[in-house]
Amino acid sequence: MRLVISRHNEVFKFLRALTEPQTRKKQGAFLLDGATFVAEALDDAPTLVRLVALTPSFAETERGRHIIAKAQSQGVPIVLMTPELLDELAPSETPQGIVAAIAQPTWERLERRTIPPFATFVILEGLQDPTNVGAILRTAAAVGAVAVLYTKGTADPFAPKTVRASAGSILRLPVLPISSISEVQSWLKEQGVQLVATVPHGGTDCFDADYAPRVALVIGNEARGVSTETLQLADLKVSIPMQSKVASLNAAVAAAIILYELFRRRRGARRD
Repeated sequence: MRLVISRHNEVFKFLRALTEPQTRKKQGAFLLDGATFVAEALDDAPTLVRLVALTPSFAETERGRHIIAKAQSQGVPIVLMTPELLDELAPSETPQGIVAAIAQPTWERLERRTIPPFATFVILEGLQDPTNVGAILRTAAAVGAVAVLYTKGTADPFAPKTVRASAGSILRLPVLPISSISEVQSWLKEQGVQLVATVPHGGTDCFDADYAPRVALVIGNEARGVSTETLQLADLKVSIPMQSKVASLNAAVAAAIILYELFRRRRGARRD
């Protein structure tokens, strides 16, 4: 394995470029940081792993040797990199000494997917906090969502901070860009998907709402909420009940509450 020691090295420049949105889009790749996530990627999606970079000290650990062996068995290129250079790539405050370049998953067009009888979609409309986006991706994967769609103005799901917040979940479900919700409204209706918009107050209690078997849950911008256009398109508006005078919940927390209410109901329906 070669040791990368210079910022002028082509491998480092490639990995460094993946910290920028336009280059991620151009290269069709993103950075994955952390031993657990890199190991999971090699296990679950080895064909998507384009490169693994480790510090010499991490490579000598038992975990590092295990990852190297796994990457070599999959034919994944491996390089060693000085801690100073690798720290520039890792988004976390305490880098573990390993990153990987991952090809952005390509999925069949959503219109061609077979949608199960009970299905949950998540639509992110203009969320700007990468941590919120990553946390929602993690919850969506946990409840078995079919896909996550995100509109223009939403924080890049493939940015390093977002990927880390998703805990690798971005590899486990389709994450697809759309220009606006109106772009997919007709398709959702054709599939019998109920468009459910979240609102801080005034909507139907999310625990009493009459959800359809197939639901697309819209989570709006942290400050502005769901857009007026989307509220007009929505089949149902729901709110989370609160006893105190709290203006609203964090977007990721609100999404998790409603997604798990849907999950709870689907589990009950399957048992019946």
